[in-house]
Amino acid sequence: MGRGRWGQTIERTLLSLPDVSVTAIPRDGAPPPGLDGVLIATPSASHADVALPYINAGIATFIEKPMTTAVADAQRILDAARQSGTPVFVGHIHLYSPAFRAARELLPSLGKIQYLLCDSANGYGRADSSVLWDWLPHDLSVARAIFDHNPDSVSAWSIAGGTEPMAAVSRFLFGGTPVISTISCLSPARRRQVTIVGDKATLVFDDRAERRLALHDNDKGLSYPAYSEGMPLTLEMEAFLQMIKMGEADPSHIQDGLDIVRAIAAAESSILLEGQPVAI
Repeated sequence: MGRGRWGQTIERTLLSLPDVSVTAIPRDGAPPPGLDGVLIATPSASHADVALPYINAGIATFIEKPMTTAVADAQRILDAARQSGTPVFVGHIHLYSPAFRAARELLPSLGKIQYLLCDSANGYGRADSSVLWDWLPHDLSVARAIFDHNPDSVSAWSIAGGTEPMAAVSRFLFGGTPVISTISCLSPARRRQVTIVGDKATLVFDDRAERRLALHDNDKGLSYPAYSEGMPLTLEMEAFLQMIKMGEADPSHIQDGLDIVRAIAAAESSILLEGQPVAI
């Protein structure tokens, strides 16, 4: 459900996979017979209202990031999924990037992580939400995968757009380790880069580069680690289809989605407080 630019990309990806058929469902219509799963790619603020009827009906549900734009709505989804036992999959595409998966395996070689720098930009914004909800889910899903826990606090500043930022800087603390995020929908150049700085080496994950991983070892110099092939969205859709096939819910998907919504809501609060730290 939802056939905007990204929704159509998801549809094309699904249709490229074997034994998959796709049907459009009216937002207020009843689920057609034989429906195995539903994908929600509607405007972010509508995700809970659109998804809940399917979750309550026991139909496996994929929700594109962000899970919602309100903590209360994310909690409603979590509660409904727990009560119904319905498999719910929250889309965080970079977790399915072969390059990022290889980056996670290289983390021990970096030594003690000093900080992360996340830089994301493109030249268009979304009408339904600010740049925080468009880009921070990527940065937070990556950072949470690296540190394996949630951030403790955030300080955030709107650089353009006021309380509905079109460009923003955020500083999340993960157990004392800072994650600096710069995001913008005003840049003429598209960027998606994560730099992981350790005391032994620095690893750069650049999702727009031909060679997506660059390892800068303090002693050995620059190298380009190998990683497997595969399109992240295809791998993500295959994981959702496997969830449908197995009929088993993965509680981490919904909890991760809720935790990320909480962190972004805290960043919004910090912007209103002109950068004062807000606990998460």
